[in-house]
Amino acid sequence: MCSSDLINGGTIDDIVEEARQAKEFGAHTFWSSQIFGHDALTALAIVGREVPGIELGTAVVPTYPRHPWVMAQQALSTTAAINSRGAGGLCLGIGLSHQVVVESMWGLSYAKPVRHLREYLSVLMPLLEGQPVKFEGEEYRVQGGLDARGSSRPSVVVAALGPQMLRVTGALADGTSTWCVGPKVLEDLTIPTLRQAAADAGKADPRVVCALPVCVTDDVAASRARASQVFAV
Repeated sequence: MCSSDLINGGTIDDIVEEARQAKEFGAHTFWSSQIFGHDALTALAIVGREVPGIELGTAVVPTYPRHPWVMAQQALSTTAAINSRGAGGLCLGIGLSHQVVVESMWGLSYAKPVRHLREYLSVLMPLLEGQPVKFEGEEYRVQGGLDARGSSRPSVVVAALGPQMLRVTGALADGTSTWCVGPKVLEDLTIPTLRQAAADAGKADPRVVCALPVCVTDDVAASRARASQVFAV
């Protein structure tokens, strides 16, 4: 498993080369975040055509600025782009982002995040499965379907941390994607809550993608100083 650090600080060619190196080193999945640089799904559509044979994943695309219909349409288009070259499939990781970003930068309300996620997945998942949607909620009122030729249904994981978010994720999505979550929280909260919600909904055991920052170095002091700077926020 390898995560790109160039999605926000490199060119598309840089990202493609990073994915190519990850595959050569034996990584079976290549993940891209989405912060304030390139659009992750657009970049991975190109990566998938240039570097076939490795699973691609987003960790994660924010939900608030992207209507679930648009998210489904772009994700299906991405799978269509990579399918023709025999890539290893797409795992669509989505998440709410953070209140300071949603409200202060995008000017949107973060008032009901659990309701937002539940409604979002209620629209997104059927569209990804090729089913028409007729949904009436508080945030979304959606009717219709999509027909993206050559596409396939990506798996969907959600950046979920608290119990309510995990229960919604387990019931409606395919798993979760964590960032800087340690083994105790995974064992005591994340995995059992997610599995129980999936079982209650009659779903298979969910996938748990655990992402952690890793640095291989012979200069520990410099690495600690860099980590302190990067994670100060």
